Amino acid sequence: MKEALKVELDKVRRLSLSEQALEKYAESHGTDIVRFTQRNILRVYPKGTRFNSSNYKPQIGWLHGAQMVAFNMQGYGRYLWLMQGMFRANGGCGYVKKPDILMNIGPNNQVFDPKTESPFKKTLKVKVYMGDGWHMNFKQTHFDLYSPPDFYTRVS
Repeated sequence: MKEALKVELDKVRRLSLSEQALEKYAESHGTDIVRFTQRNILRVYPKGTRFNSSNYKPQIGWLHGAQMVAFNMQGYGRYLWLMQGMFRANGGCGYVKKPDILMNIGPNNQVFDPKTESPFKKTLKVKVYMGDGWHMNFKQTHFDLYSPPDFYTRVS
């Protein structure tokens, strides 16, 4: 695997791995895979015994910088929803720019290590400015000062 992931400055190569091989090599060669995908193309495809059109976890390929993560589009479920959400970030065109963290090379020639804990968290704050439709179910006199409406918002 070390030979397959070797980066050559004067060549661009393509490597195809099954989902099983990627999971196996990501454990032992995670940073080598990230370094490879900075200048070369990595394609991940479903294992051959996946006959029921189900999908595998796409985050493993995306986290290591894989440019092509193949999907079974006839199946439905959580991993297909993740894929749809990922590509919705760019209008559903099928391409999302790789994050800078996967492209940067730090001092001492180090690259992003997918196994390390991230020191940052992101919080999503949502303000609902207007709700519509609730007034259809209640008369204006239904509420008073002691029993205000109790509404909730679900974001998905």
